[in-house]
This record gives sequence, structure tokens and C-alpha cells, in this order.
Amino acid sequence: MDFVNTILNLDRRVIYTIVGLLVAIPLIWPFSLPVIPTPETRGIYNAMDALPPGSHVMIAADFDPASKPELLPMLEALLAHCFIKDLKPHLLTLWPSGPGLAQQAIERQAEKYGKESGTDWCFLGFRYGTVAVILGMTSSITDTFVTDFYGKATSSMPIYERVSDIADMDYLVDIAAGATVEYWVVYAAEPEGVPMGASCTAVSATSYYPLLQAGQITGLSGGMKGTAEYEVLLREEYGQSFNIPTGDATKGMDAQSAVHVFIVLSIIIANICYFISLRREREERRKA
Repeated sequence: MDFVNTILNLDRRVIYTIVGLLVAIPLIWPFSLPVIPTPETRGIYNAMDALPPGSHVMIAADFDPASKPELLPMLEALLAHCFIKDLKPHLLTLWPSGPGLAQQAIERQAEKYGKESGTDWCFLGFRYGTVAVILGMTSSITDTFVTDFYGKATSSMPIYERVSDIADMDYLVDIAAGATVEYWVVYAAEPEGVPMGASCTAVSATSYYPLLQAGQITGLSGGMKGTAEYEVLLREEYGQSFNIPTGDATKGMDAQSAVHVFIVLSIIIANICYFISLRREREERRKA
């Protein structure tokens, strides 16, 4: 059997195996493919990086395990950026399935950079109500979240000595797997005059470009690609000083890019082989 017939009759399990290897190998041994940050991602990074030490940043981790590969690395990168710059992150989630992921991320980063809960950061946890919770925090954060995720009274925390509501925040970021970005813009960022960035799954990114173009958010990170861009920016500026390794999203982009290249090449090669086989059939019919 020649090459053309081999390709056209290729067992699909061979393709699945190749795809599996192309996903696994870059995650173990990264290819370090170039990632070029876009202006949309730089909008969030530059706004965060321009904040003076001691500034307060509210981060909403509004996602679940299903969107973990795309959005958890962004949360990790934002928290690392906060701690590197000595900013004070106030982390919460409006998704009932979000606390576990958020807790792991902030505890991991806080331990790495030697930051103390209640003084350098606070994890407020989850409250049901979405809009009601956001509106409540525009009046008082400590009244809306009487205790943090660990059951400690927020009113007695040093981090809230000079912070009372969302208007006292210097920046706001929503990491969203759903439609929470709009709620934060409409009920918090716009009325309280707090600059805001948004990170979302790749499939949702196009929905938020009108907010970006209208200036209602300073930047937009879409999916794993946007997170990889943020990781690259962070590593380029602070990588040597703080020993920042290659991020999960950057590794994930290697795997994603490898699979995309394989799929495109497979389509091209299969179509070439298909048209060659058609020409052969026509020639055989003419000879007959």
C-alpha cells in the first residue's frame, strides 16, 4: 500500500495517539514557543504594575473546576503580581464551586512570598446572591462578609483598617467563566469609579470587547492565551528577581499550539491525498 492509501485508510487510533503525545510531551518538556503579549492583556498588567505598594486590589474568582485550565493560572499570576508589588489582594468568589480553587491559589502564593492572612491579603470566600453581594460591598465589605473564609471576623483585620467598601479599592479584576463581568462593571466599577480588568474563557472573550472599547474595563485576558501572555509579562520583568518559573498557561499553549499545527497539517495532507486518489481513479477509468 502506497503513502496515499495509507493516509486515507489510517486507523483513527493512530491519530488519537499522536494527539495525546502532542498534549503530554510539551507539558513535561515545554517547547518554549514564543508568546507575544497583546494590548488587551497589557491593559490589565500595566494597570496592576502601576499601583504603588500598599494598594488594595479586589479579585473575584468567578469560575469552577470546568474552566480551571484556562482561568486558575490567571488567578495565580495576578496573586503573584500582587505579592511581588506588595499590593493587598481581597479575594472572593460569587460561584459556589469556586472557593476550593481560590483557596488553593491564594494559600500557595501567600506561602511562596511570605504574606500573612488578614494583614497582607484576605480570602472572603463565597456568598450567595451575586448582585446583592456586589451592592452590599459598595456599602460595606465587612458587613457583607462578616467573617472570612476561615471564620475570622473581618472587622478586626488590619487589612480593613482603612478600607470599608469597594470604592476604597484601587483596582478590580473579575476572572469569569460566566456572565459576572457585566455585574461587576454595572454595579461596582462604573458607579464606584474603580478601574477594572476582566479575564474570561476564550469562548466568551468576544462578548467583552465592547466593554474594552468603551473604556469600561482597562484590559481583557481571553482564555489560556491571555493568561500565558500575562505570565510572560510577569516573568520578563520579575522572573530573575523572584525566581518565577514557566507558568501552567505558557506550558498549556505549547501543547495547544502543537495540536493545532498537527490538525492543520493533517487536513492539508488528507485533502492532497484525497485529490490524488480521485485523479488515479479517473485515469484508471479512462484506461478501462
